[in-house]
Amino acid sequence: MSAAFDLQRDGNHQITLIESSNRLGGKIITHYHDDLIVEGGPDSVFTSKPAAVELMEELGLESEFVEPIGSGFSLYVGGKLHVVPRAMASLIPSASSALESLGFLSSAARKRIRSEGEVPKGAGDDESIASFFRRRFGSRFSKTLAEPLLAGIHAGDAEILSMKALYPTYIGMEQKNGKLTTEAHPPTSGSHPHPARKPGFLTLRSGLQKLVDVLQDQLSRVDIRLNTRIDTITKDDAGVFQLAGSDNFEADILIFAIPGSSAANYLKTISPKAGDLLAKIRYASTAVVTVAYPLAAFPKGLHDNGFLVPADEKIDITGCTFSSTKWPGRAPANMGLVRMFMGRDGGMNVDTFSDDDLLGKAIKTVEDVLHVKEKPSFTQVDRWSQAMPQYAIGHTDLMDGIEEALSELPIYLVGGSYRGTGIPDCIRQGRQAAFRILEKIEKAA
Repeated sequence: MSAAFDLQRDGNHQITLIESSNRLGGKIITHYHDDLIVEGGPDSVFTSKPAAVELMEELGLESEFVEPIGSGFSLYVGGKLHVVPRAMASLIPSASSALESLGFLSSAARKRIRSEGEVPKGAGDDESIASFFRRRFGSRFSKTLAEPLLAGIHAGDAEILSMKALYPTYIGMEQKNGKLTTEAHPPTSGSHPHPARKPGFLTLRSGLQKLVDVLQDQLSRVDIRLNTRIDTITKDDAGVFQLAGSDNFEADILIFAIPGSSAANYLKTISPKAGDLLAKIRYASTAVVTVAYPLAAFPKGLHDNGFLVPADEKIDITGCTFSSTKWPGRAPANMGLVRMFMGRDGGMNVDTFSDDDLLGKAIKTVEDVLHVKEKPSFTQVDRWSQAMPQYAIGHTDLMDGIEEALSELPIYLVGGSYRGTGIPDCIRQGRQAAFRILEKIEKAA
């Protein structure tokens, strides 16, 4: 949609947006139920990556901007919730008082964390999230803080996910300073996952669906085809792409705003090398389970923005957001709205459970962790099968190879599988593709 928005400004070309489902927006979907606003996918955008905010401003959505009400979050460690000081959220724990407040860290773990400045810097090569933070701060810090913060948002295995592809800023800081704790401020150019730090995240007052709806309304020069299946794509002798499926199309230029696994299938005959490389990207399935209760049902109330769960904890969720205390206007003042995230690479496979199973696990988690005794007044299950790309070590090199294989073809890959997983990343990729296309067309003219 972002690519089409920019391409339509040049009115000399026919633009067709083909969508297999009955709606645009992908993982951005907002449910409206009575006075509840429920996000079925992401609930905010990261402002330090400016592409999403810039597009929203172009669409006239500034009056819809809202920031998180609070900035706190907790970690579920050892069967208990532990409030995490804001000084620790950047994963650069230079504040001694913040370390002392974390009851799940032993004195030995704190000593190891404080000695980070004595650890020799690495070679700057790609490594896993777990390897990087274990090397710098020790295994306890990595397991209980870095991994749930940085790998959890990707539903990934911290032993596999790539630092270079996902969090290059930390690598750059280590290479520049030889350590991390010399930095006075947290990094901003890498994707930081925890949607709790003001003003790093914002959303729209009426839900992120508003972005999709307004953007779709602006695609006045785009031929939008919903419920349209494409089975095969071939290239004829004249260099024209032939798209065959529930309807047939011809195209001179293609933008694949689809998962790498789907792109791999289409590229088998057009560019076998690119197809083979794309097939190497793995995916995890996730689910978002949302429940609502009277606020009085929570014995200790709902405070801050929620909690994250390290991978080795015996609990069925990876994290939990208290939507009604995180964002204004998501629920009536007397209601508590809670979103829980389930499924991770190497862990729980949500595809093997029914919606009722997932809902039952989520409700039990609310009962066990938040001590709620009654049943929810509202429930919603959103499933995302094989939808979370896993940027394994070497992902940036893999993408370099894919792009090299496609360099002679008018084919562009945009989306979460490729050069960034978040909404700002996807918008940036789409708009960059549009810019490159228009630039080539202008040069050819």
